[in-house]
Amino acid sequence: MSYIVPFQTVELFEHTFKKQINKDTGKVEQRKFVFDKLFGEGENQLPVEADRYRLIWMPGCPHSNKAVITLRLLGLDRVISVGECGVLRDPRGWVFSEDLGEVDPVLKIHYLDDAYLKGDPTFTGRSTVPAIVEEATGKVVQNDPWNIPKYFVRDWKAFHKENAPDLYPKELQAEIDEWSDYINREVNAYGCGFARDQETFDKAFDSYFASLDKLEGRLADRRFVNGDYITLSDIHLYVALIRFHINYHLVFGVNQKRLEDYPNLWGYTRDIYQTEGFYEYTKLEWIKKHYQLSPHMRAKLGNVYGLVGTGPDNRELLKATGREALSADPEHKFRLEPETRALYAHKEVETEKQYLEHVLLTPIRKASEATYQNELERWAHQEEDGLKAINQQLGSRRFLLGEVPTEADTLLYKTLLRHDHIYYYLYKLNFAKSFDYENIRRYLKELDGIEAVRNAIDVVKEKEEAFLILDEDRNPYHLVFRGPQKESID
Repeated sequence: MSYIVPFQTVELFEHTFKKQINKDTGKVEQRKFVFDKLFGEGENQLPVEADRYRLIWMPGCPHSNKAVITLRLLGLDRVISVGECGVLRDPRGWVFSEDLGEVDPVLKIHYLDDAYLKGDPTFTGRSTVPAIVEEATGKVVQNDPWNIPKYFVRDWKAFHKENAPDLYPKELQAEIDEWSDYINREVNAYGCGFARDQETFDKAFDSYFASLDKLEGRLADRRFVNGDYITLSDIHLYVALIRFHINYHLVFGVNQKRLEDYPNLWGYTRDIYQTEGFYEYTKLEWIKKHYQLSPHMRAKLGNVYGLVGTGPDNRELLKATGREALSADPEHKFRLEPETRALYAHKEVETEKQYLEHVLLTPIRKASEATYQNELERWAHQEEDGLKAINQQLGSRRFLLGEVPTEADTLLYKTLLRHDHIYYYLYKLNFAKSFDYENIRRYLKELDGIEAVRNAIDVVKEKEEAFLILDEDRNPYHLVFRGPQKESID
């Protein structure tokens, strides 16, 4: 879908949100979410099952941004696939404009609206993101933007990754709920952005900056909203603040101050942006285009020529914040969930081999089979999670299970070499080499000194075979990559 389309008048905005415009007050009110079943084992609940659902998000939307960030932080992208709509909607709704043929590769639909109609053939509302779709039926089954992140935290715990962050600790749940509700209700620039008269705009303007002042004060003596660690409250606040920085200040007219004029909120936003799980799903340029080039918003804002603001300078988001000084645990941004699952006990050889299959071999195999971008990224993230967990494990152990290498170490050694020499290139798993991780680097060097382990694989031969076995389309000139130098891991 083209990002520059002929300008349409404000009637387009009126038509897009006609079902949300209160006839008495003229306000654009919150939309109703009709697919609101809960996840669980009870009657009329959605089963919690791996590979059953697909999360559809759109990079510009703050609510779907919350959902995909939470999914990623918890490692649920292993069991829930991710689809992505383009940042512009046409008169019928969201389009999978960034996929090949503008069709979602799993659901085989052009419009997200088709999944809504499968979920309810009588649906006449506005299809929204995020939406959770049942893959087998193609039906939307859940689209509550406020609570999907909490559902992922609360109801999908059995599928959380090893060392998953505890985003909703029991003793803070009431406080987290209170602040999340406050943020969703008050840190809401849409009151200004969707205002249709000056009185409504002015009231929303004052309320918005009152909420920022309150949060600026709260974050003066604590690193995150609920203390030393990131929780659900921070996910809600972060997506709102990053959009204030990129767009709202300019296009919604909430221009009393910029985000960088609030020292605590500005440092806080940068601190979270620089956190893994957040930055890869904060697509700054897409966020900008979504608000400034969407046809209905161009109409509302009078952007006749489809011009996009020239700022802000996003490099500023990467500057150090110093906010770790506010925390009693400055080295960590997350408190980890307690772990009781047998797979992650790291005690028995056979279980450890199953663990390696789960965290490394399966993601690598799935990545090798990927035929579209989101699927490759999904499994690359999973392998990256596995390498980080193993690196952490090796920080307190010489080998996987203690002081003596086992079959599990030989399996890992071979997998790591294959990653660095083969998978990194052929499967585009180039987020890092295994020896970029300090503890894994030490581990590889030590195993390389054990003849039986070193002789268990001829990685140069395997690399040549892996390249030359490719068909004519994937390696038309029969080339074999030569690196890396062995000295790079010494």
